[in-house]
Amino acid sequence: MKEMIVNPVKHHPSLREVLASYTFPNEEMPIKGGWGYFKEDAIIIDKNDPMVPKGSPFDGVGLEYILVEKRNVLEFDYLQDEKNTYRSIHWKTIHQELVQDEDRFFDKLTVEITALFFEAWKSRRKEWKENGHMPDFDKERFMARNVELSQYCIREFWFDISSFFGQ
Repeated sequence: MKEMIVNPVKHHPSLREVLASYTFPNEEMPIKGGWGYFKEDAIIIDKNDPMVPKGSPFDGVGLEYILVEKRNVLEFDYLQDEKNTYRSIHWKTIHQELVQDEDRFFDKLTVEITALFFEAWKSRRKEWKENGHMPDFDKERFMARNVELSQYCIREFWFDISSFFGQ
């Protein structure tokens, strides 16, 4: 696997605004703050946001994982120029750490992200559609080639979880 170089998103509206316009039309998420690349830019998960139904259980950790997924799609696909998009984006947590800073609590996730460059993905998809149903198609070799063509990077995701931590 080759290490991919994808620069963090800059000069965009808040993550909340971008998510509402790209992935959840007419639906907002209970977040504010930054994009979560570092502590000072943390994604603030706000249990008390007016859009959160009162009296319902709040799954802040589940929301963190949704936000990792959504930021990856934005960062590696939607907000890239046509020549630099990725598909088949997968991630796994390699480290999770609780960080306290005075009266604020942060969940810092370090994740490994793997993806296929768009042209490789397109080619692999075509091969699968044309040959994947054939009895002599070597699926193990096909999957091994996908891994070989995949690129990876390590990213941090910082979440301010003060509104729901310890509750």
